[in-house]
Amino acid sequence: MRQGIFVFLVCLLVWNLAALPALSQDSPAPEQVLPESAGSALPTQGSLTQGSLTAYTLPEVTVYGLADQPPSTPVTTSFGTQFNVVTEEQISRQGALDFYDALRNVPGVMYRKSNIIGGQTSHSLYIRGRGASHPSPDLNIYFDDVPRSGVLYGQALADGIPVYALGGMEIYKYPQPSRFGSGYGMVNFIPKYMAEEGQEARFGFEGGSYATFAENVGLGMKKGVWDIYAAQSLLSTEGHVAHSGGWQESYYLNTGLQLGEHWSLRFMGNYVYAETDKPNTPLTRQRGSPRRFDTETSLTTLTLSNTYADASGYVKGYYNNTNFWLVGETSGGVPNAATSRQSNDLWGLRARETFSLWEGSEIVAGFDLDRMDLANEQRFRDNRSTVTWNFPDQTVFSPYAAVSQFLGSEDGFHLIPSAGLRLYSNSVFEDKAAPQAGLILGYAHTDLNFNYARGVNYPSPVILQNYLGNASLPSSLDTEEIRPEIVDHYELGLTHTWPGLARLSGTFFYDRGRDRTRAYMYGNQPSSVSFFNSSASRYRIRGLELAGSLTPLEGLELFAGATWLRAKAVGDDGLERDRMPYTPDFALQTGFSWKFHENFRLSGDYQHLQGVYDGTAARTTNPAAPASDFSRLTKLNKLKDIDVVNLRLDYLFSYEPLALKEGKLFFAVDNVFDADYAYTKEVSATDSASYWMPGTTFMLGLELKF
Repeated sequence: MRQGIFVFLVCLLVWNLAALPALSQDSPAPEQVLPESAGSALPTQGSLTQGSLTAYTLPEVTVYGLADQPPSTPVTTSFGTQFNVVTEEQISRQGALDFYDALRNVPGVMYRKSNIIGGQTSHSLYIRGRGASHPSPDLNIYFDDVPRSGVLYGQALADGIPVYALGGMEIYKYPQPSRFGSGYGMVNFIPKYMAEEGQEARFGFEGGSYATFAENVGLGMKKGVWDIYAAQSLLSTEGHVAHSGGWQESYYLNTGLQLGEHWSLRFMGNYVYAETDKPNTPLTRQRGSPRRFDTETSLTTLTLSNTYADASGYVKGYYNNTNFWLVGETSGGVPNAATSRQSNDLWGLRARETFSLWEGSEIVAGFDLDRMDLANEQRFRDNRSTVTWNFPDQTVFSPYAAVSQFLGSEDGFHLIPSAGLRLYSNSVFEDKAAPQAGLILGYAHTDLNFNYARGVNYPSPVILQNYLGNASLPSSLDTEEIRPEIVDHYELGLTHTWPGLARLSGTFFYDRGRDRTRAYMYGNQPSSVSFFNSSASRYRIRGLELAGSLTPLEGLELFAGATWLRAKAVGDDGLERDRMPYTPDFALQTGFSWKFHENFRLSGDYQHLQGVYDGTAARTTNPAAPASDFSRLTKLNKLKDIDVVNLRLDYLFSYEPLALKEGKLFFAVDNVFDADYAYTKEVSATDSASYWMPGTTFMLGLELKF
């Protein structure tokens, strides 16, 4: 299989590079591709636009239907798949200080944190009941369509994603082999860049409760074939309880050069440093604990894109270096005994091309070539000794292809069948294949879509940790026999659009998972390769999502989304459980935006979650007593139902003598009704205590765009 994969890689690269023209400064830049009007039944290219700053238009995201809409209602692609969109404007209206908050109105998505800003180690992001596993990543975190996460243990890297550099977000809630590779779901952060001719300066300042402060500056210019946008941001808070402060600083650059009529080159770079304290343990009441999580991450991408009448795509290279420090780590039951540093080096090459070779066709072909160099170091305070784990370098090459065909009429009956396949060649673990198939049946603005996809979730080499220490991997262990986890996803969805007025959707989905991975993290007994996969541990998740958006009056937008989840999980102990961590029985997200008296806008949202259990879908286990379970969830770690209301009032203004194009003076109130809620808690054998989130908080801010 590897020989065929290599030929596929060479052919796709040659096709892209053969058409590359010589650089011509006199060649005009092509017109910007924007979404077609809402309600169109023709396949269109997705694009997130906000003023002259535009989220990077991903050529591969071909949208069937609406391209820009509230975060509650999904976008349906020509492959019968769906994803949700959060635009830059929606992130601003929510007053999001980190990317967790920016996701709060996306149905089927929830998060866990105990601070006002930032996150901590371990799992923290959950999509339709998946993501609570530790160690090892279940969900992809992408920035500019390349990996940017703590892949060693599976951190979502909330501290390393600056919201002020985002032009939008895409949320994929289930496996989609023609869009992304390993993992059960994906969040892709789309970076800003200058799209319109001219110059621009942006300034933002806000401050409020618990000495929370944020500032951001952005400067951009586009002239002829060249554009550049640079930004800086700073975010800090003292926190709402003892030792819960946070800090993040970010520096961002995105610049592009048009190489003739059809080709362009773009460079993006971002450096972030952050610190997040861990609040005092509620049960032990430790005061002045030094526990802190430090994050330093840098990401660069270089993208060569092409746009023709019947083809578009790109070749993208990237490098991402991330270091995590766990300061004040507990070891052997002793607090503040050690400091650990996790090192993640991710780099690779990605290529993708979308063709339309005949009327109504869409053919996608591409590959992801990803390299991971991972290490962990633990330094002890008492004797200054150091333990180092150098994990095997992991290379994953995954070519993919998919095809869809539009048949019929956009104004009448239409049919869109599709099929695709992704192959995985992994240097550490077993090779796999992931098929997908889709079908859309529709009439005018009503569509019924069916989708099947297989998800392949490769573990991180961290599952081998106890084999390593200061030694190399034993030659007797053939890791290529360790299987990745598999999930089969089935989905049936119905959508109807009233152009310019409303959109409703309903989606039923069913996930069936198997081959759960165990991690060898402790214990002295040697184990065989058969230890790492559990043949007994499995799960089933079925759910229903309803979503809608309505614009009853000019300037008034309403949205809502509701999700019901039912889970069944079996561990190695053979016991079936009817609950899984962070899998709400029911979740409701709703909100509105109302622009009135020309200069005022009032926006708000409400989140309700019930039946949520805190816990970890544990992988850590001893070979002497293997157990790959879904946590022994009891009443001790069931969270209180969450009900949170947030409001924001904007005053919009401009001032031509100073070239002030857009100004916003805003006042925001989060948790308006001072609800007691928590996403996590500390549990002992006899008691439990929640890490309560802040009560009512206030923020006052100013945004200026020249």
